[in-house]
Amino acid sequence: MITVRRIHSEDLPAFIAFPDHPASVRDDIAAYLDKMFTQGAMRKDWCFVLEVHGKITGRLAFWTLPGSKQASDLVLWELPWKETECHSLGAHFLREVFTLMAGNLTEKIGYVLDSPSSSPQWQTDHQERRNVLEGLGFRISRETNRFEWHTPIEATAIPSQETNDRIVYRSLSEVGEAAFVDAILRVSQFTHDQQITEERLEKGPLAQAQEMFQDLQQMKYEPEWWQLAYTANNELIGFLMPTVSPTFATIGYIGVLPEQRGHGYIDRLLKQATEVLVQAGKTYIRADTDVKNTPMAKAFLRAGYYQFASRQEFSLDHDSLL
Repeated sequence: MITVRRIHSEDLPAFIAFPDHPASVRDDIAAYLDKMFTQGAMRKDWCFVLEVHGKITGRLAFWTLPGSKQASDLVLWELPWKETECHSLGAHFLREVFTLMAGNLTEKIGYVLDSPSSSPQWQTDHQERRNVLEGLGFRISRETNRFEWHTPIEATAIPSQETNDRIVYRSLSEVGEAAFVDAILRVSQFTHDQQITEERLEKGPLAQAQEMFQDLQQMKYEPEWWQLAYTANNELIGFLMPTVSPTFATIGYIGVLPEQRGHGYIDRLLKQATEVLVQAGKTYIRADTDVKNTPMAKAFLRAGYYQFASRQEFSLDHDSLL
């Protein structure tokens, strides 16, 4: 007998313990869940188990940005990956939970697969996961390299600039939302990011820029953190939009206008974004960049970040499973 159900409060230890992780991993997942529940990024009634003959053989939870009433991503998804029936169990599991979550899901549901296995999801059996996802119609919407920073910025990391090459920063409070949306629109016109390119084609450049701005607004930030960068002659260079996600501080979105590229501005904007978060008390920062965005990856490395993982982002229109 196969059963898919929401967990009860007494199920939480078993939910955390499946599969048979080391104690340190179980503790890490427990801390992650507690933090997500507290922040409103996850709910206990968004956590599910798959049971075969009364034994837990699968689990998953749904995640969203705090404050949103609809779930947007699958997390902590586990199955008996080595079993021959894994594919059929996985398909059944996902179809059932999508039905149970009807009305509580965003139009598209995402899932991220990180390599190597790391906190907080500790994903193993990457190929088996991809097989189940792709069999259900999930597709890779973006592939990124992941960077992190958690040491003080070296004063010599970015060369000093002459006075006539200074950058003037103006915050969101000073310039207003329309100026930021326009900057996003202009920067994204020639982007190395696959997802942004596809969204511009699907939604239109202006709608994509507006939606990206609104999505970033759902993260934690202060208006003073978000800044447009100008030359001394008042020419727009680009922008920085650092934020804090439910699990870590992040660069959010950063970019230099196409006509301003090639002058080393990205180094200075990235240093500014990092310092904004440091001044806000953040000592651990993460950032993702598309695998094709080599210039941005090099900028992260120059700024003292290091690559700790790669990520595949999957997405699916959930109606296709119902």
